[in-house]
Amino acid sequence: MPRRVWMIEGYDEERLVFERPIPAGSLTDQEVIALLQRLASRYLDEDQIVDSSLNKVTTGYAPYLEVVGSAGRFGISGNKFTYTATVRDMVMEFSR
Repeated sequence: MPRRVWMIEGYDEERLVFERPIPAGSLTDQEVIALLQRLASRYLDEDQIVDSSLNKVTTGYAPYLEVVGSAGRFGISGNKFTYTATVRDMVMEFSR
Protein backbone atom coordinates (compact mmCIF):
# COMPACT_ATOMS: atom_id res chain seq x y z
CA MET A 1 0.00 0.00 0.00
CA PRO A 2 1.45 3.41 -0.96
CA ARG A 3 2.24 5.93 1.74
CA ARG A 4 2.54 9.68 1.13
CA VAL A 5 5.93 11.07 2.00
CA TRP A 6 7.94 14.24 1.58
CA MET A 7 11.00 13.16 -0.42
CA ILE A 8 13.82 15.51 0.53
CA GLU A 9 16.67 15.48 -1.99
CA GLY A 10 19.94 17.36 -2.05
CA TYR A 11 22.21 17.86 -5.03
CA ASP A 12 25.80 19.04 -5.15
CA GLU A 13 25.71 20.66 -8.56
CA GLU A 14 24.00 17.77 -10.44
CA ARG A 15 24.98 14.83 -8.23
CA LEU A 16 22.43 13.48 -5.72
CA VAL A 17 24.13 13.61 -2.31
CA PHE A 18 21.18 13.38 0.08
CA GLU A 19 17.82 11.66 -0.01
CA ARG A 20 15.37 11.11 2.82
CA PRO A 21 11.67 10.28 2.93
CA ILE A 22 9.62 11.83 5.74
CA PRO A 23 5.97 10.92 6.39
CA ALA A 24 3.87 13.65 4.74
CA GLY A 25 1.79 14.35 7.83
CA SER A 26 4.80 15.03 10.04
CA LEU A 27 5.67 18.45 8.55
CA THR A 28 3.56 21.39 7.40
CA ASP A 29 4.49 23.27 4.23
CA GLN A 30 6.06 26.02 6.37
CA GLU A 31 8.14 23.45 8.26
CA VAL A 32 9.33 21.92 4.97
CA ILE A 33 10.37 25.39 3.79
CA ALA A 34 12.30 25.95 7.03
CA LEU A 35 13.97 22.54 6.65
CA LEU A 36 15.13 23.38 3.11
CA GLN A 37 16.47 26.72 4.32
CA ARG A 38 18.43 25.01 7.10
CA LEU A 39 19.94 22.52 4.67
CA ALA A 40 20.85 25.28 2.19
CA SER A 41 22.43 27.46 4.89
CA ARG A 42 25.29 24.95 5.10
CA TYR A 43 26.57 26.45 1.84
CA LEU A 44 26.44 30.07 3.05
CA ASP A 45 28.76 32.11 5.24
CA GLU A 46 27.49 33.94 8.31
CA ASP A 47 26.99 37.29 6.53
CA GLN A 48 24.94 35.66 3.78
CA ILE A 49 22.73 33.94 6.38
CA VAL A 50 22.14 37.25 8.17
CA ASP A 51 21.46 39.11 4.89
CA SER A 52 18.94 36.47 3.79
CA SER A 53 17.20 36.65 7.19
CA LEU A 54 16.43 40.36 6.90
CA ASN A 55 12.98 41.60 5.96
CA LYS A 56 12.67 41.71 2.16
CA VAL A 57 12.16 45.49 2.13
CA THR A 58 15.24 46.12 4.29
CA THR A 59 18.43 47.48 2.74
CA GLY A 60 20.95 44.67 2.64
CA TYR A 61 18.43 41.86 2.14
CA ALA A 62 19.66 39.04 -0.12
CA PRO A 63 17.50 36.16 -1.44
CA TYR A 64 19.98 33.37 -0.65
CA LEU A 65 17.41 31.37 1.32
CA GLU A 66 14.28 32.02 -0.73
CA VAL A 67 12.33 28.84 -1.38
CA VAL A 68 10.21 28.58 -4.52
CA GLY A 69 7.22 26.37 -5.17
CA SER A 70 3.85 25.65 -3.65
CA ALA A 71 1.86 22.92 -1.91
CA GLY A 72 3.63 19.61 -2.30
CA ARG A 73 6.65 20.82 -4.27
CA PHE A 74 9.35 23.18 -3.02
CA GLY A 75 12.95 23.92 -3.94
CA ILE A 76 15.92 26.10 -3.11
CA SER A 77 19.16 26.44 -5.03
CA GLY A 78 22.43 28.32 -5.06
CA ASN A 79 25.72 28.28 -6.92
CA LYS A 80 26.62 24.67 -6.14
CA PHE A 81 23.57 23.16 -4.46
CA THR A 82 19.90 22.39 -4.89
CA TYR A 83 17.48 20.99 -2.34
CA THR A 84 13.98 19.84 -3.23
CA ALA A 85 10.99 18.56 -1.28
CA THR A 86 8.24 16.77 -3.14
CA VAL A 87 5.22 14.87 -1.87
CA ARG A 88 5.22 11.39 -3.38
CA ASP A 89 3.52 8.06 -2.97
CA MET A 90 6.03 5.56 -1.65
CA VAL A 91 5.45 1.81 -1.59
CA MET A 92 6.70 0.47 1.70
CA GLU A 93 7.99 -3.09 1.84
CA PHE A 94 8.07 -4.88 5.13
CA SER A 95 10.22 -7.87 5.87
CA ARG A 96 9.37 -10.43 8.52
